[in-house]
Amino acid sequence: MSKLRVLTLISVLLLMVVVGCSTVDRSSRLSIDVRDEPDVSVIGNHYRLDPDDGRGHIFANAPYSGTYSVVPATSGPHWAGPTTPAGVPAPARWGRYDTVLPDEVLIHNLEHGGIGLHYDCVGGCHEIVNALADIIPSNPSQYIMSPYPGLPSKIAITAWRHHLYLDEVDLGEIIRFIKENQDQAPESFKQNQY
Repeated sequence: MSKLRVLTLISVLLLMVVVGCSTVDRSSRLSIDVRDEPDVSVIGNHYRLDPDDGRGHIFANAPYSGTYSVVPATSGPHWAGPTTPAGVPAPARWGRYDTVLPDEVLIHNLEHGGIGLHYDCVGGCHEIVNALADIIPSNPSQYIMSPYPGLPSKIAITAWRHHLYLDEVDLGEIIRFIKENQDQAPESFKQNQY
């Protein structure tokens, strides 16, 4: 084997080692950051990553007895099945609801890639409700809208492990949130399950 071939082979091997090491370091650093600081921004995503409360199924005969990290919850134990104490299946059928849906139902919809549009206005807020309803396409696949008492703001937009709080409708910001987070969950179900 000529000296040139040997040097070329050694150079290629060294390059492979250097590239391989830098790739390992980068991915290790990212996974450590996400695990150690659950609220850090995900690279390429404008919105902070909420803590991971899990995604286990619980029996649909009682509410979850623990505490979720975010209001409304964006991950965590949730119901599964056609019958729940809320009177709707979990996941709920995609679309608009005029009644409060519990976190145990909503989380299942988020786990399927959905976007939650929620509002809490003392004394009513027809403009906000109508503006949020206008965001939902005619085929409401992967959208669920409902009132949610006790929000820290008038509006909460949710996705799997992400949330956006607003006190007024900011259509540009809501659309941006939807584009970055819709169908970015552990499971993707565009059709209704029940």
